Order: sequence, then structure tokens, then C-alpha cells
Amino acid sequence: MKTLSFIFVFLCIPQFAFAALKIGVWKENITPTLSERSTSCMGGYGLPLTNPRCGITDAHDYLSLRALFMANNDTQFSLIVFDTTGVGDALINDIRQRVSMLTNKVDVDNLIIAATHTHAGLDYQGIWGGIGSEYRSRIVDIAARAIIQAQSTAQGVKIFAAQTHVPVSNRRGWGIVDDSVTTLFFDNRKTDQPIATLVNLSAHPTILDGNNIQYSSDYIDSLRTNIERKRGGMVIFVNGILGDAQFNTAERTIEKANEIGKLVANTILESEKAKQRVMGTLNVTTMTFTHPVSNTAILQLQQSGALDINLDDKNQISVDLKYVKIGRYTSLLTFPGEALSRLGLPIKYNMRGKYHLFIGLANASYGYFIPSDEFGQIPGRNTEERFSMDKYAGDKIKRVIDSSIK
Repeated sequence: MKTLSFIFVFLCIPQFAFAALKIGVWKENITPTLSERSTSCMGGYGLPLTNPRCGITDAHDYLSLRALFMANNDTQFSLIVFDTTGVGDALINDIRQRVSMLTNKVDVDNLIIAATHTHAGLDYQGIWGGIGSEYRSRIVDIAARAIIQAQSTAQGVKIFAAQTHVPVSNRRGWGIVDDSVTTLFFDNRKTDQPIATLVNLSAHPTILDGNNIQYSSDYIDSLRTNIERKRGGMVIFVNGILGDAQFNTAERTIEKANEIGKLVANTILESEKAKQRVMGTLNVTTMTFTHPVSNTAILQLQQSGALDINLDDKNQISVDLKYVKIGRYTSLLTFPGEALSRLGLPIKYNMRGKYHLFIGLANASYGYFIPSDEFGQIPGRNTEERFSMDKYAGDKIKRVIDSSIK
């Protein structure tokens, strides 16, 4: 009888479900070919359609797409991350449809498509001139096949988490910013060999300014390369509460981007020494955020066909947010744009456990989300307000998230 009781207790303890958790990863080069470059534009700087950097021919480092597939029992969570400023709604929908066409082994409802937000990548939204049809078709196919490849390579893992801090500042002048870096380390369960490293950091990849005419993932290239070289496996970078977060530097060069990326990489590798094991089952909750777009500039861009966002007959957007828990101490939230610090940090504090990953520009790229009491209150600065869908969108999305994760 004692033996039976022990077995029952063993099966009921969440961390022992740890052995069933699997992940797979895949990476693809998505730098446009020479012919594709002639019909595509770089995104990130200037007002919409006013300062397009189109027909760029040079690349400093190759742009990549990185896919992560995670599964535990019947629950999946998948992530595709593009080196780009943001990803448009129709493009996200086309990728999901392509995955469904090719396989039934990937749960597209729990497939998240995100952007690193490099301002030296291509414009997948149409704001600064967009991308050519040839390139668009190719990346849809590449993305779909990448997550399928990641699923096919999934293997049992041990997961570890660590957190550290880097010198990030608030560009709107507030004394609050998310300077944390939360990292998940995935190692093969049998061999302990590194498979992947998931890095969540809040900071604009804008070391390279609007004068840059080389494709690049900015500081993220050096960050990923240095971790992969020293630790092994593949690095997947996801940006966080980045709306007003940046590395404060007057040097806007490739050399400086490389220096900052290396600094962050070394800080992350140092944090691994204090890593803690993540054990437990995978759980995914879905929230739906619906809100009207009142910004007339955004509405005009959408109506002209320049901006890839889906609006209903009431000029509302609607997007799913995912709240993912791994065991008791690790949680992850997807967010459909760029949250400002005074909005994102209170949300992050309410998330479950010790280790929180807040993934911005995920499942949509709906601009800046600003607390209403901050909207228009920074003298001499309105960049974020100009690219915000509505003054009250930030307040509304916080209520939706808080009511679910509590």
C-alpha cells in the first residue's frame, strides 16, 4: 500500500512532468537576393513613406528567421522570430495558412510570429515602402517550413532560467525602464549539450541610425553570435518592453553595435552560472484584445493599402495574446506592439513566478502602447504618440491582461 501511495504522489508532483517537455529549433537566412532587394525597402526611420531606404544592395550580416517549437503532452507553443521592424497582419495570416496546408502537427492557434525590431531590416508592414511580392512569397514559405523543421527535430530537454541586468535607459526621460534580461537555456535531457538559448531583452535595435544603408540585425547579431560561439546551440532573441528603452550611445556604427552585443552576450553567459532549473508542465492561455484605431494617419495608411493591418467595419483591430506558464516559476506573455515602460512593467510584475518573459511585437505590430496619463505629456517628443493607434489602447490592453493573469 505504501508503494502505491508513493507512486500516486510521484505522478501528482508537477516537476516530474518535466521529462515530457520537448523543444526543437530551426534557423534560416532571409536576407533578400539581389533581385529581391531592388523591389524592397528598409524599415524603421522617418515618417511613413517619407524617407524610404529602398533598393539597398549591401548587407553587413545576414538577416535570419529563427523558429522555436515547444511541446508538453498535448500542449504546444511555437515561435517564429524575424529580423525585421515588425510583421504585418496579412503576412502573419499567410504564414499560418501555409503551415496548416503543409502539416497538421503544428498547432497554428499557438503559433506566435514576432519581430526583433531591427531598424536595419526590411519593412514587412508597408510603412516605409514594403517588400516585393517575390521576396514576400519566399519568406512565407521559408517561415512555414522552418517551424515544421523545428517540430520535426523536437527532443527532450532540461530547461534552466537566469536573470541579469544591462545598461538600458528610458529615451522619454522617465526614471523607469526594464533593464532586465531573462534567459531560458535549453539543454539536451540525455547529453546536457546546449540546444537553444532564448533571450528576452528590452531595447531598441537602433544603434545603426537612418543613415545606415546595410542590412543588419544591429546589436542582436553580435549578441547571438557571441553566445552561440561560447555556449553552443542556437540563440533566439525576442524583444521586450521596448517602447521607450534603448542603449544610450552617441556612436551609431556597426562597431558600436558589435560592442554592445558582445557586452550583453557576456553578461548573459555570466548569469548562466546562477541559473535555476525550470520544472513543470506547459500551459497556454489565450486572451483576445479588440480596440478601435482612432489615429487618422494609421487609418489613411491602411485605407490606401500601404499599411498591413486588419480592421473590421468599426475600424477595430483584434489580436490574440498568449500567456504561457512553465511550471510554477516561469511565465511568458506575448504583446502585439511596443509597450512603454510605465505600462509594461506593472504588467510584468503581475506575471506568475520568478522569471518573466515579455515578448513584444508578437502576433501583430500595432505600434506603441502608452498609458493614457503619459500620452502627449513629454515636452518636445511625440514619436511614440504618432505611431500609436489610440490614446486609450494601452489602458485597455492592460486591463485585459491583468484580468486574465491574476
